[in-house]
Amino acid sequence: MEDRNEEIEPCRSIGPHELDAVKSQAVIKLSPVQLPAHFKRLECNTNLNLPPLNWLTTSHSSHGLHQALYQSAGFASFRLGQMFPDCVGEVDVVSDAENIKQLLKLPYSAQSPISMVVHKVGNTLLLDEFDIQKYLLRKSDDDWKWLRTFILEHILSFGDKQHNYCLKERNREALQTKNLLSKFLYHSLKQTGDGGEYDVHTTPTQLTSRRQELPITGPVLPEPKIEENVPDPKSSHAFNRNVVWTFEDIRMLIGTDMPIFGGPNRPCISLRLRDAAQPINVLTGIDYWLDNLMCNVPEVVMCYHLDGIVQKYEIIKTEDLPYLENSQFSPQVVRNVAQNILAFLKANATKAGHTYWLFKGRNDDVVKLYDLTTLYQNQTQAAEESESPPQQQVNPFTVPVGMLLYSVARNMKNTLQHISPRTAGSIRALLDNCIKLLPKEQYPQIVSSSHYILSDLHVPAGIDPKAPKFEDLDSDTQSLYDDDEEDEEDYDDDEPLDSDYGNDKYYQSAEQSGGKANVAVRHICDALRDFKSHAKKSKPAPLLASTAERCSISLEHISAGISCLQYFNGNQEEKLKETETIAKQEEKQRILHEEQNPNMARPFNAIPLPYEQLQLQTQPQPQAQSQSQSQSQPQAQANKKPAKAKGNKSKELATTSTPTTDNTQQLSAKFNTQHFGSWNVHLKLLLLEKACLTGATLAEHHYESHQYGATLRSIELASRCQQVLNKYMANVVSQQSCLLGRAGDCFFQMSKHWEAIDEYVRQYEEQDESTRVIGDELSLELGEEEEEQLPSLAPVKNVEQVMLHSCKCYEKALEHAQKAESNELLRRLGNVRNELGLKYMYWAQEEYSEVMKKKETPEAAGDAEQEENATAEPLYVKLTVNSYDCLRRGIEAFTAVQDNVNLAFLYCNMGRFMRLRAHLTMPNESAITLDSQKAFYNEAFNYYEKAKDCLDTRKANAELWDLVNWELSTATFTLAKQLQDHSAADKNSLVEASKEVLELLQKALRLCDVEHAGARQVLYSFRAGLIHKRIASFHYSQLRSHGCCDLSQLPKATLQLCKYHYEKSTQILESLKEVGDLLVVQLERISLHEFLAELSTHAAQKIKQMQAALEICLQCQPIFGHVIDAGNSASQSQGDDEFAAHLSLFESRLQNALKTLTKLLLTGKDPKQLSALYKRMYMETLTGKHGTGAQHAAAHAEAPPKHLHTLLGRLQAMCDAHLAIG
Repeated sequence: MEDRNEEIEPCRSIGPHELDAVKSQAVIKLSPVQLPAHFKRLECNTNLNLPPLNWLTTSHSSHGLHQALYQSAGFASFRLGQMFPDCVGEVDVVSDAENIKQLLKLPYSAQSPISMVVHKVGNTLLLDEFDIQKYLLRKSDDDWKWLRTFILEHILSFGDKQHNYCLKERNREALQTKNLLSKFLYHSLKQTGDGGEYDVHTTPTQLTSRRQELPITGPVLPEPKIEENVPDPKSSHAFNRNVVWTFEDIRMLIGTDMPIFGGPNRPCISLRLRDAAQPINVLTGIDYWLDNLMCNVPEVVMCYHLDGIVQKYEIIKTEDLPYLENSQFSPQVVRNVAQNILAFLKANATKAGHTYWLFKGRNDDVVKLYDLTTLYQNQTQAAEESESPPQQQVNPFTVPVGMLLYSVARNMKNTLQHISPRTAGSIRALLDNCIKLLPKEQYPQIVSSSHYILSDLHVPAGIDPKAPKFEDLDSDTQSLYDDDEEDEEDYDDDEPLDSDYGNDKYYQSAEQSGGKANVAVRHICDALRDFKSHAKKSKPAPLLASTAERCSISLEHISAGISCLQYFNGNQEEKLKETETIAKQEEKQRILHEEQNPNMARPFNAIPLPYEQLQLQTQPQPQAQSQSQSQSQPQAQANKKPAKAKGNKSKELATTSTPTTDNTQQLSAKFNTQHFGSWNVHLKLLLLEKACLTGATLAEHHYESHQYGATLRSIELASRCQQVLNKYMANVVSQQSCLLGRAGDCFFQMSKHWEAIDEYVRQYEEQDESTRVIGDELSLELGEEEEEQLPSLAPVKNVEQVMLHSCKCYEKALEHAQKAESNELLRRLGNVRNELGLKYMYWAQEEYSEVMKKKETPEAAGDAEQEENATAEPLYVKLTVNSYDCLRRGIEAFTAVQDNVNLAFLYCNMGRFMRLRAHLTMPNESAITLDSQKAFYNEAFNYYEKAKDCLDTRKANAELWDLVNWELSTATFTLAKQLQDHSAADKNSLVEASKEVLELLQKALRLCDVEHAGARQVLYSFRAGLIHKRIASFHYSQLRSHGCCDLSQLPKATLQLCKYHYEKSTQILESLKEVGDLLVVQLERISLHEFLAELSTHAAQKIKQMQAALEICLQCQPIFGHVIDAGNSASQSQGDDEFAAHLSLFESRLQNALKTLTKLLLTGKDPKQLSALYKRMYMETLTGKHGTGAQHAAAHAEAPPKHLHTLLGRLQAMCDAHLAIG
């Protein structure tokens, strides 16, 4: 039986073709059979009844022929879905190729029965053959009793019960036909040593899936067990080819065992054995045609025989199969059947997790779809109403469907680089249905893992809690339910056509018939029908939610996952630990045995070497093909050696890429024996880690919303979760520094918004159920010592304690922080220390004021003494010490991070503290001494200078520079006033004190920044006026204390400075309209001229000085005008009594000046007759409308300013009139 080179005769009985051809494409996902089997053409008259030597061998060289005809695929869709979870949701149908062919042959096989179970996963339908006789009628009464009863009573009650449900031919003739075909295929298989091998390069390249393998992200999660993946775990059928077949617009993931052969002239063919005495019927033609389309096989070779004796060969192209004589069929009809069947199933099989039964009996003209899950629920409900307790029956498909939903969702979650909201919504729908189907008591690992994935969908790992960025809706991203959305749109558009289809009774939906849908077979062959479902189509909504909603839902799933942990089987985990222990012991024994019995060569035995056939080395494979094969079949690639060094790199990359996924899957199976000892602990840690991230994210959201109580509650949850993670995993990245740092921020913000403390406490005390469940689990994990390590985050209604809590949180955060984080935490800690130090300072000042008031009151003085005796030290002393300690520690914090701006601010506050301390009397001090005040003020000056040194120039921070300068100016001026008003009595010390006062006043004057515009410019001007006044008063006092008897003996420089500063003070205060201080300055100037007049020895000098004093008096008229315009505010601001006394003093000095001038001019020469003028003016002051004197001025507070303003006006008019006459 040598292979002949002549061409196989083409078939001649082919009719005319249709114009339109169907579209078909097949992409191999995985194929254990890498290359087509080598075809050997049999000689004529070869007896096929004789079995070949290699018949039914299962070796690799048999190319899978041993399983092509005899093994049943069982429920193959579940195994295919678990093998390729990335396809579930992307394809329309997952099934065995035989089931697809059986459906597409429906119009031409009215006598053939159909029984299939249908499940919906996403937008994908799982189709499996359901042999009633095998799974129901031949089993014990307890298995699926309700379904057996339903089938016998409602479906098989009419017709031939023995044959109406029998799906497959099991007679002797059918078995002999299969045996003959099997022998023929093995006869046609060319053995390795037969010669005439064809080159592999001539084999057409099969389309294989070139999808790039994405790295699996996320943690390791449990894998469903093999017995849980499929309804029939005992069946382990593996298809020769797993193909994604696109037929028109329908995509299907199918498994097929059709043998594919190849030869030198025909590189890819399918072999068929036909009885020459019987023509090919339509069903056989469709079968051959669909098989070739599903595998992208271009030709089929027919071998005709008579009673097993080979007669001839014919070759037919795949596109010619529909047009063979006596077996013609329309590809368009098959296409319509495919589209209509899919539309019918999608319109009615809409509920995920429900088991549907597609059934057509023999000779039936109607295809029926039963919702078995709904029917069972209705039956159970009816039994409950009739008070007859039904027997609990378990649907064997429920768990496999739930496991497949979990696998598909987990694959989508772990392999997609970017998950859009629509995709996230699809994953959420899959896992929600998975959780509904799987009881958590029996499958806690899968249910808890599903809850973890759902929580990770809402709060993805790796997001920044401070700025969480969730993916926006991406319209280009395809979802599992895109087709459903299109169907719903079409449904809305075609709504008016509903009545037309209602009149045509070709179709009845499941909603119309109570869980059962019917469709007439004759209508399936027509053009595309619209199988509308009257139920509202449900599609998963995209996962779009706010940050708070996402976190809340995530916490709900975390708590639900934690609640599943109690159902973990401890015995199973103990068995796994025992298995690990036994494996370690066996490994130790093996190593010990190898050390004691080393492998050594034996004298007369050959050393075995790796052997490989030479012919495989002479056939180098293309780089791309070898890589694709290595991706699809890693085991086969591992047994081969590269033939060329050029291909080594590509093959190495291909072989190393597949173990990554294998190792990942193995890791999930071995994870419980490597790290934590059990899936219980592993999943618990995953959930708590997610709870930590969710709590941190929710805390940031609450913090941005100013809900500080809720923020603390979320931080407490996250911090406790982090504590548990640190307990189990030493290398975990701790987030305690961030969490405790934010807790410190919350307490600090509470102190700033103290009016809402009651609301913050209420927010903290609120706790939902999910938080309570997580908290209970954390309480079990954390002991008392571990709980004590965490600071208390409960807010209290005491602002001091709240701020101290803030400091404690920052200090705890610094213990866990890295160097980059510690700088920011130190800044925040220094800020709180500064604020707390200021509060202590203000509280100390208020408390000291209260103590001083009590001492001033005679009745309270005795009580105060008793309190001082009872307590060791007053409260203000403690507050003062705390203030200093806080400010000092704040300075240390900012010094550590070299934050000069904040350091300058702290130095400024420390200077303010020293000024306060200078005025406080400690319990051991009877009174405040001037020297102690000077010491504290000098400390304050040092701190202010340090603050300026930190800023260097005003350009660094103008606002802070102005604040420091103002504080320094205030401190300098205050100390100068203290020294000037309370100078020492000793003459020697008085001289030194006078110099010091003058220096301080001049320094304070230099610090008055009147150049830069700002809020303090007016205050600086007013202070400059007061300083000029005090400097002038200082010089005036120096003049009076000089002890001179003559004007000529007075130091002229001192006199000039005195007059200069009085004039500057007058100008400034007059521009500011500060009438009270301006009146005092004018009175001092009048006094100065009176003093100079007294020292004058000549009458002319005396008259000159007194005239200058009178001129100053007349210049005071605007002062009283300002008082009149301002009303009572000016006088009240200066004090009524003091201002009234100054008014009385001014009037007396005016009268004294006029009286003195009159006397001096009368006794001497008076060429201008000024004596008469001054006399009249003096008389005018005496004959005014209002009298003078302190008592009268006090009785009429408003009258003196008006009187003096009018009086000075008349006096000025008299002077002007006299000058005009003269």
